[in-house]
Amino acid sequence: MKKLYLVLSIFFILIFNSCASLTYANRDNIANFDNLIINNSCDFNLVDKKLSKGDDIILWSIQGGTLARNCGDFDKSIHYFDEAEYHYKYDVDLIGALSVAKRKTASLLVNNNANPYEGNIYEKILVNTYKGLSFLALDDKESARVEFNRALERQIIAKEYFSKEIESQIKTNDDNLKNLSKKETEYNALMQKQAYEYYQKTGKTIKPQTINFNSNIQEKVLNNFNTNPNAVAYPDFVNPFTTYMSALFLMLDGSYERAYSLFRENLEMDQHNPQIKKDFALANNSANSPSKKKKKKFVRLIYEAGLGALKYEQRVDLPIFYFTNSFYYTGIALPKLQFRESSYSFLSIKNNSNDISRTYLISDIDSIASAEFDKRFKIVATEAILSTALKTIVQKQLNDLNEVAGILASFYQMLSTKADVRNWSSLPKNFQAASIPIKDGNITIFNENNVIILEDRIENDKDVIIYLKSTHKGQIIVHKIYF
Repeated sequence: MKKLYLVLSIFFILIFNSCASLTYANRDNIANFDNLIINNSCDFNLVDKKLSKGDDIILWSIQGGTLARNCGDFDKSIHYFDEAEYHYKYDVDLIGALSVAKRKTASLLVNNNANPYEGNIYEKILVNTYKGLSFLALDDKESARVEFNRALERQIIAKEYFSKEIESQIKTNDDNLKNLSKKETEYNALMQKQAYEYYQKTGKTIKPQTINFNSNIQEKVLNNFNTNPNAVAYPDFVNPFTTYMSALFLMLDGSYERAYSLFRENLEMDQHNPQIKKDFALANNSANSPSKKKKKKFVRLIYEAGLGALKYEQRVDLPIFYFTNSFYYTGIALPKLQFRESSYSFLSIKNNSNDISRTYLISDIDSIASAEFDKRFKIVATEAILSTALKTIVQKQLNDLNEVAGILASFYQMLSTKADVRNWSSLPKNFQAASIPIKDGNITIFNENNVIILEDRIENDKDVIIYLKSTHKGQIIVHKIYF
C-alpha cells in the first residue's frame, strides 16, 4: 500500500508541474511574441522553436505568418500560412471521432491547454485573406485570386455548418451534465452500502458521505459571465474585410461584375459607410461601361489599426457538489476577452491637388472575435463544469481511500483548473480603408491630429494599394501593391 501512495504522489507531482508550466508557458509565449510585433522585430526564433517541437502548430504558424508579413518576407509568410492551413484541414476539419474523444478526455482530466490549438472560424478565414494579400505583394495575381476565393468559400461553409456544429456540441455537453446525476446515484449507493457493511461488522451507525450535484451550476456559471457588448451583428462568421478585399482585388483586376456583387454585400452590412459606397459606385460604373476601362487611377489606403483582443483567465468559485458532512466547492477557470487600445483612430490621405479622404471602418475584428467567443462560450463553460465535476469525484474517492491521496488530488485539481487563453494575438483591432485619385504621384498620410506620418511618391499610371499597419502610435509598417 505504501508503494501505491508513493506512485500516486510521484504521478500527481509530475502532473502538477506539467499543468502549471503548460498554462503559464502559453501565456508567456504569447506575451513574448506580442513584444516582437510591437517592436518591429524580425526574430523568428520563438516561432521556429515552437514549430520544430510540434507545439501548437496552427497557432505558431499563423503568428509566424503575421511576423513575416510585418518583415516584408511574403514568401515566408505564405509558407507559415500554408502550414497552418494544412493542419486546419487534417488536424481539425477532417479529425476522426476517436481523436475527438481523446481530446475531450484530455480536456476533462487536465484542461483544454493539453489539446493542440484548433483556432477560430474567423482566424481560418483570415489565413486565406492574408495569403491572398501576400501573393499580391509578390505580384502573383492568379494565386491571390485562388486564396480570396478560398476565403469567401470558408465564409459560406462557416455560415452553413458551424452553427449546427455548435448546437451539436452544446447538446452533447448538456447530455453529459445530465449523466452526472447517474454518477451521483452510483456513488451514493456505494457510500450507503459501505455504511451498511460497517454497521453489520461493528454494530455502529455512521452517516454515509453522500453527494448532491448542484443542478443549477450551469446557469449560475453563465450568469457570472456577461456576453461581450461590442459583438456587433455582422452575418454569422462573415468578416467584412475578407469580402471587401476580395471585391477590391476583383475590381482592380477587371472582374467588375463580381466585384460589384461583393461590394453590395459589404454595403448591406454597413449601409452608411462612405468608402464602401464610393467603391460600390465605381464597381457599378465600371461594370456598365462599354469599354470596361477605368478613367482614373486610384491610390487606396488599407489600414490595420492596433492589436486585437487577448484572452485572460477569470476564476469563479461556485459549489459543484454538496457533501453531507461538509461543504465543498471548487473553482472553475474560464477565458474572458481583454480588449486592447487602438493605434490612430483613423488616417487621412492627400495628394498634391488637395484631394483628401479619411479612412472608414471596414471590419471590426474585436466584434467578430467577441461574437464567436460568445457563441462558443456555453460549450467552454459546460466543459469546465464537467472537468471540475470529474476531478472532484476523483478527489473525493481518493480521499475516501487515503487522506494523503485526497490531498494530492486536491492540489492536482487546483493546479489543473486553468482556462485556455491561446489566440491569434497579432491580429489588428480593426481594418479601415480610404481612396483618392492619383494626380502627380505624391501622397501624404496624416493621423487624426493632422500630424504627417508618411510622405511617399507612387507611380502615376497604375492603381496602387498602400497597406499600412500600426500596432501603436508612432509605429507604422508599409508596403505597396501595384495593379
